[in-house]
Amino acid sequence: MKRTIRGLAPVLAAAAVGTALLAPAAQAAPAHTAATVAVKSATWGQLHVGDCQQDNGTIVVRSDGTGDWSATTLTYQTHSGDVWHSSFDFKTTAGSALFHAGTFDSPRMNDGNPPPKYFWSKHFTFDAALYSAVDIFKTSQHSSC
Repeated sequence: MKRTIRGLAPVLAAAAVGTALLAPAAQAAPAHTAATVAVKSATWGQLHVGDCQQDNGTIVVRSDGTGDWSATTLTYQTHSGDVWHSSFDFKTTAGSALFHAGTFDSPRMNDGNPPPKYFWSKHFTFDAALYSAVDIFKTSQHSSC
């Protein structure tokens, strides 16, 4: 099952068409000085795809052209180990595509009672010249499990 998550406002837990919105934790840091790296980040609350769940997925991009993705995932039922897959499309305020990051894969997850939680993170790079054009609230997360 594949799901696309877009954002502009608080997370809607019961999204009817597979679209959730970014949590208010999304933020943009002030412009940087020569010694400071500016940061933009967004956090998704709880998302579900099939038997899998993602909690507090956070994407961070920095003015130096680096970024990080982190999340806690779990699965409620598996016979062979589920893997959560996430990728991201970054856009301008007008919705124009800037760059894509991922696909990032979780560790193999097993179920249990209660299901174990798997924290994981991935580092990525992008063209630092695009940083100022990124509207973090327009970031789309594409997920499958």
